[in-house]
Amino acid sequence: ATTPGPQRVWEAVSTAVAKTGQARMVVLTTAGDPAHWSHKILEHAQGDPMWRVHQVQGPAPWMEPDRLEEQRRRLPESSYRRLFLNEWTEAEDRLTTIDDLQACVTLDGPQLPQPGMKYVVGLDIGLKHDRTVATVCHLEDNTVVVDRQETWQGTRDNPVRLEDVEAWLYETVRAYSQAEVVCDPWQAAHLTQNLRNRRVRIQEFPFSAQSVGRLAITLYRLLRDHQVALPDDPELIDELANVKLVETAPSSYRIDHETSAYDDRVISLALAAHRLVTTSAKPKVDRKKLAAAMARSTAELWKPSGGTLHY
Repeated sequence: ATTPGPQRVWEAVSTAVAKTGQARMVVLTTAGDPAHWSHKILEHAQGDPMWRVHQVQGPAPWMEPDRLEEQRRRLPESSYRRLFLNEWTEAEDRLTTIDDLQACVTLDGPQLPQPGMKYVVGLDIGLKHDRTVATVCHLEDNTVVVDRQETWQGTRDNPVRLEDVEAWLYETVRAYSQAEVVCDPWQAAHLTQNLRNRRVRIQEFPFSAQSVGRLAITLYRLLRDHQVALPDDPELIDELANVKLVETAPSSYRIDHETSAYDDRVISLALAAHRLVTTSAKPKVDRKKLAAAMARSTAELWKPSGGTLHY
């Protein structure tokens, strides 16, 4: 499982082997999801001289073809490839793939503010179990650049202090060209009111079935097309690799996660990215005003001058 318990068991067993000189450990398993923590262990083993790795691709040679074909018909493609072909494969409901994420990791860390650039801060509020996350982004050549991301983790006994979040947002907005903050107004109404009183621009994004669907599809397309510049942040990459794109109704989607995981960093990024992408579109044309302007221009162009019509 992806919960902390199995990982602690693995650490206990694997470190116990290292403490005993004559001990040996053998791990037998089929392939899984590349986003699972066990894949990192495989990558380490493949590059470390203390490990020996032997992998067999394809179905087991003793399996009868008709039984194998029946499993292919019954199972989802990703499950069949993992359990019978021994291929590390993402599940069909993943928001993105490991390959697409690796293509998007082009930044080595936080980016300094650039004068004259339009910045947006996506803010997702969580006080106890969930985290509060703020993500600063800007748009550059149709690519959403993640300039920096800040997180605050609270507990049941010690929730996130929103005054600390407010102070960070105020200083960051000033540093990044008076950036606009995008958030759900119902998450922290008092925080947003305080920021407005300090002349910070707040763009409300109420969460609903339709709006969270737009967030999900926007981020999905940006990652698929490699139009997000991500920092080399293992926690952010891990969260992006594990969140799901769930279809709640025909053509209606949302971002979801396992009960033991988080999606706060992803939602914060999606808020900023969606705002940048939608506001960078060409403004809508008022057809009535355009027609009137064209009529006036045509009348001026066709005025007689010296017996000649000029156009």
